[in-house]
Amino acid sequence: MTRKKIAILFPVFFNGGAEFVTAWMLESLKNIYDVSLFTFSQINFSEINQKFGTSLSKDDIDVRVIHPLLKYLSDPHRYSLMTIRQHLLANKFRKVCEDFDLAISAFNEMDLGKPGIQYIHVPLFAHGNEIARHIFNYPTSTIRTLYQRTCEFLSGYSEERMKKNITITNSQWTADLIKRSFGMDAKILSPMVVITKINTPWEKRENGFIISGRLTPDKNIESAIEIISKVRKVYPDVHLHIVSSGYDSNYRNNILKLCELNAQWLYLTENLSRSEYQQILSQHRYGIHARANETFGITIAEMVCAGCLPFIPDEGGQLEIVGNNPALKFGNIEEAVDKICNVLSSPVQQTQLLESLSTHGNLFSYENFKSKFIFHIEQAMG
Repeated sequence: MTRKKIAILFPVFFNGGAEFVTAWMLESLKNIYDVSLFTFSQINFSEINQKFGTSLSKDDIDVRVIHPLLKYLSDPHRYSLMTIRQHLLANKFRKVCEDFDLAISAFNEMDLGKPGIQYIHVPLFAHGNEIARHIFNYPTSTIRTLYQRTCEFLSGYSEERMKKNITITNSQWTADLIKRSFGMDAKILSPMVVITKINTPWEKRENGFIISGRLTPDKNIESAIEIISKVRKVYPDVHLHIVSSGYDSNYRNNILKLCELNAQWLYLTENLSRSEYQQILSQHRYGIHARANETFGITIAEMVCAGCLPFIPDEGGQLEIVGNNPALKFGNIEEAVDKICNVLSSPVQQTQLLESLSTHGNLFSYENFKSKFIFHIEQAMG
């Protein structure tokens, strides 16, 4: 029996949550469909497998690298090129879209040439994206809007075709934002978490915090550092361990300077393998996240699944991961310090919070992600 052909489009691979989701989309489909990946990135499956825990190979996935201006367009640090990459990738794919039974944009809104599936992490490209850009403090201006419209015109983008896609997103919070921005309904498919839980007893874990993610300004890591520095005035034995696998050079240099100034309690570890990352999570009692309005926050879900108690900002999709628990959310630095100190002072509350989060990990299993993802694919293909 001939297998159906599916194309997955993802402009540039970096080291974030969107890349993680895309890798596991490929993993979920490789044994069921003939899968092609359209991208600007040169793909090294060994590196992807090490970072994300997949087992992909060139025998599983037909990788089609888009070549025009490849070296320039494939640099993930060139954020100003995000819009043109999105539209150019879609433009190139639309010329061959009839060769596939289904196309999936793994990176936000995209005109695929015919109805497909789009997984929206952040609604950034369709008309009305200014709502999201304002919420996330992304630059917006008349010139930027003109840039977007020019990309749309030159690429042959159709807003009408884009809106005929089945839209999937990572949280109810993001679905509500998509509705406000574009007037579209979105189905919820939370990203999966690949953590082999190491049952390290609570009393044997380090009395410290872990923060995980790219070293980029939007992650607001310096605020987490400030929070823990103030917690240390009450609990001087706590520390903060930063784990990262991607960075903005200038921001990374700033974080390195802070690590040097606070070397007794502030540590940075980069480019861990998946097993090493799991090990370091299992060694810590607490996690912290400092970016407000995160659309989901895979690293927070990983902390929960690893048995950590994560403290998070009180805005965004990440609240859904912790059941909107008031003890774990904060609105500003001082509130974060107070709530963390309250939890650190109460073993009883620590136990209660761990019990309340213990069932949440099941929501982010691979089996749950794969079954729902394939259901949406079968629905799209009729």
